[in-house]
Amino acid sequence: MAETRTITVSEIEERTSQNGRRFWRVKVAGEKQVLFCWDATLAEALLPGQTYVVTVNGSSEYPRIVDVTVADTAPARATPAPAPAASERERRMLRMSALRAAADVLHGAHVPAGELIDYAEVLLDWLEQ
Repeated sequence: MAETRTITVSEIEERTSQNGRRFWRVKVAGEKQVLFCWDATLAEALLPGQTYVVTVNGSSEYPRIVDVTVADTAPARATPAPAPAASERERRMLRMSALRAAADVLHGAHVPAGELIDYAEVLLDWLEQ
């Protein structure tokens, strides 16, 4: 009975059967059991480190790869890309941090608000570097 699986190839070994036919032992990452491939075209398409969707047929003792396609390994986006508003929010947070730091440093110095804001802007420029 055919089974479709997603595998990552860790190693491929070319071998020759007792009657002289070439076949390939395909080691799968994270698994002890190897898969076998008797089709040269399929075997040559397999590369170590690559993820594939394979159709496996045969016995549990000698599972045979009968079809191979490259798996779509690009991760699906769970959330959309952050909107520009996120960077604006970050800038506002940095600005508030700079203002708080300026107020803490100049606390008790009786500095006019304009100078406090100027000092906070200098801190903000430094934070954004």
